[in-house]
Amino acid sequence: MRASLRLLFVSKDLSLVKRYVQRQLAKVMAGRVPLRDFIFAKEVRLGTYSTTAGATLPPAVVVASKALAADPRMEPKNGERVRY
Repeated sequence: MRASLRLLFVSKDLSLVKRYVQRQLAKVMAGRVPLRDFIFAKEVRLGTYSTTAGATLPPAVVVASKALAADPRMEPKNGERVRY
């Protein structure tokens, strides 16, 4: 994403940006990009998030809660990074 924006601001040519993005997406579709490039990991502190109506939990907390429901031993330590 950063490279495509840089290309846009340097060249000011949208067709170059389009070709660049298409090449990058072709790499993704061909499986030539490592899966870890698409995985986020955030720090989780269970029990510290708001439980009021309308409050949404961060995605890492949702993943950690589902893992905990499936196996109680999967509880992340306070401050541990959870991948999603």
